[in-house]
Amino acid sequence: MTTDFDVIDHLAGEHENGDGHIARLRSLRPQARENAQRSYEALLEPQDERSVPIREWYAVAAHVARLHGPGPAADLYLEDLHDEDPELAARIAAGERTGQERLDAALAHAELLVLRPRDAEPAHLRALEAAGWDADGIITLSQLVSFVTFQLRIAHGLRVLAATPATETTEELR
Repeated sequence: MTTDFDVIDHLAGEHENGDGHIARLRSLRPQARENAQRSYEALLEPQDERSVPIREWYAVAAHVARLHGPGPAADLYLEDLHDEDPELAARIAAGERTGQERLDAALAHAELLVLRPRDAEPAHLRALEAAGWDADGIITLSQLVSFVTFQLRIAHGLRVLAATPATETTEELR
């Protein structure tokens, strides 16, 4: 199911009608905006069946967002996860492990990439393989961690820009 709103606008605090300052800033880069939304849809709202259940992707996305701190991304992904698996959502919200070897390995990998990326080494990938992740799953998992981090950084930057007093450049957007 494709989302009917732009996720980065939502995370940045843009109004539902999408005609605020953030939307105007993003309209300067329409291809970047479209590609970011398409990436979200490909990773978290796929049209085809996958070997990894969507609840696991939502759990990883919520975990990554929580690692960056509370906010709209953590809320969004926890809500999506809650719709799929309320018990799992409660565990992720509480910062607990799930008791599922495969998913816990993914959460540990996400922590490594977010909190200690310089420590990543081949042994960590082997741990994912041992937990049942194949090469495609590991690549997609790493892309998801990177993408959620990207979303958070873009949304934060947009909030800062929207809160910055108008300059000649921002005046042109009005």
